[in-house]
Amino acid sequence: MKIIIPHILCLLLAFNTFASDELNKETYTFVYILTGPVTELDQKTQSEAFAGHFSNMNRMAENGDLLVAGPYGSPKTDENLRGLWIFSTDQTTKALELAETDPTGQLGVFKFEAVQLTTDDQLLELPRLEKEDEERRLADPEISDEWAGRAYFIASAETNKDNSVNRVSGVLLLGTLVAQDNTRIDVDHTLVLLKAETIEEANSILTKAGCDPEQWELDLWYSSKVHTQLPALRNQMKD
Repeated sequence: MKIIIPHILCLLLAFNTFASDELNKETYTFVYILTGPVTELDQKTQSEAFAGHFSNMNRMAENGDLLVAGPYGSPKTDENLRGLWIFSTDQTTKALELAETDPTGQLGVFKFEAVQLTTDDQLLELPRLEKEDEERRLADPEISDEWAGRAYFIASAETNKDNSVNRVSGVLLLGTLVAQDNTRIDVDHTLVLLKAETIEEANSILTKAGCDPEQWELDLWYSSKVHTQLPALRNQMKD
């Protein structure tokens, strides 16, 4: 017997599937740290400002506001890119308020731009992983107590059907930067964090993910090693 599903039921099923996918996504705020107007400071002022920069980041992380941080390296697509922060809030105004507590920003060494980031990767779990990593380092005498990061590449391209990304090995984070007036993101962009330390490795991962590397901008970025655990976290949530 042929079963006919009413048209309205098909629509409801499609809507529920779409809604389920959307419910898995969270919205954060991605803040670009850019070169500010002040390029010369005396040594004492500069040292104090950057000491405050790092202690302020620790404070924001301890408060649960700052989830991800790290400086851009070279190569990068814009020399004004200095670093990035990802905040737990989905309000860009709130994120900018937090960013502007930074001593280097207050002096004009850095300036900030904020856009929303949507992703189903479990960024809220990163502080827990950082804490566990710290406890492991301190407990094991054979491991250095010093925090150590690693290099990644950040790939970005305008969001469209030609730039869809398959989650293959080496794709650590996949999200969308939402267009925001008066920022460098004037149209939605797809953002991908790649487990790559060279452009060749980054291009290889993009190719395996079904992308044309020529369509993507690549920036070297340094941050915590725990970001390599993001795919495992996402799979746990799916299970």
